[in-house]
Amino acid sequence: MNRPSSIPSPDWILLSAALGLVALGTTMIYSASSGYSVIRWSWGEERVLGDHLIRLGVGVVAFLAAYLVRPSWLGTASRVAYWVAIGLLAFTVASHSVGSVNGAKRWISLAMFSLQPSEFAKLALIVHLAWMGSRPDFRMDDLTGLVPALWKTALMCGLIILQPNFSTATALSMVAFAVILAAGMSWKHMVGLGGLAVAGLSVIMILQPYRMARVNAFLHPEEHAKGSAMQSLQALVALGNGGVGGVGLGRGTAKLLHLPEPYTDTIFAVLGEELGLLGTLATLGLFLMLVWRGMRIASQSRDRQHRLLAVGLTTALGLYAVLHAMVCTRLMPTTGLPMPFVSYGGSNLTFSMIALGLLLNLSRRVEEEETAPRAPSNPFTSGAVRKASSATTTTRRAAWA
Repeated sequence: MNRPSSIPSPDWILLSAALGLVALGTTMIYSASSGYSVIRWSWGEERVLGDHLIRLGVGVVAFLAAYLVRPSWLGTASRVAYWVAIGLLAFTVASHSVGSVNGAKRWISLAMFSLQPSEFAKLALIVHLAWMGSRPDFRMDDLTGLVPALWKTALMCGLIILQPNFSTATALSMVAFAVILAAGMSWKHMVGLGGLAVAGLSVIMILQPYRMARVNAFLHPEEHAKGSAMQSLQALVALGNGGVGGVGLGRGTAKLLHLPEPYTDTIFAVLGEELGLLGTLATLGLFLMLVWRGMRIASQSRDRQHRLLAVGLTTALGLYAVLHAMVCTRLMPTTGLPMPFVSYGGSNLTFSMIALGLLLNLSRRVEEEETAPRAPSNPFTSGAVRKASSATTTTRRAAWA
């Protein structure tokens, strides 16, 4: 009598780490926003928390959809999603009716919600690059696959820069670089393209005075203590005030108009003040656990597209968390990047929940793949050597379309 096959289970360690971050984020959003919203806008203490819970509900629906979708469908859908994302980004740049902050046009209003196209673009690019990198006739270790991947990445990042949103474009280019590297990009191409990317981004930064002002404030904070360096300096004060154990949940004072946007751009500093060094280390530990399990899924997956998708999603979640923490600890100039699962924000939270759903989906697929023994693959080196199939022309045209 045959025993019924067991239903593949998701990676429970990954899920536990993400749920811990969601619970921590919800708690800190309420703590950071309750007094701030009353003083700043005369709102109720629960106003921001209520909005966050609604957005979290949307994120849960997106998570379930990503968890249940067949990953094999994502390749075909990614080509459409990429060009939809390009259209949305172009609309935000050209339209005068989209939401803007300090001249940056980054949101499209949708009834009660707002969509940040750059977050949708991030997901679309990761999935599309994973599909491109999985095609046997598009070798990322030569120009047949590398050039299409690069110009598609450059087009998307260029439109994000025009919003302008330099920090998001830079982070997205780093995520794309990780996927292309995992797909087999050669070291000589990696060094050359890395140098060109750094030079290009440096020129773009120099051409905009406000970007250089942020760099100057980072290098000489004492000269800009009441201006562009205030956020980073106040974040350090908050972290220092927290010490090892923190002042206690809800008892922080930096969030009361000292820190700008305490429940979004500087929530890590509020967390450090109220929960102390131990709280910040625990938060970073949860992200480290998430990255470990995500890369483990990538290394164990035998499907090339699944492997590259896991690398891209994991890199995006981990990179945004690290950059947010670095800003709050004055290790890099100020940006507006949120901390995944922890910061308030609809579009980023939705992306994070979709990324989590896809990673857990891929972790189930690992159990469904064939069980023939093989050595664990390194997601950043596997696939560097592979043969092109005989159908190169047809698929190459599809990727350039």
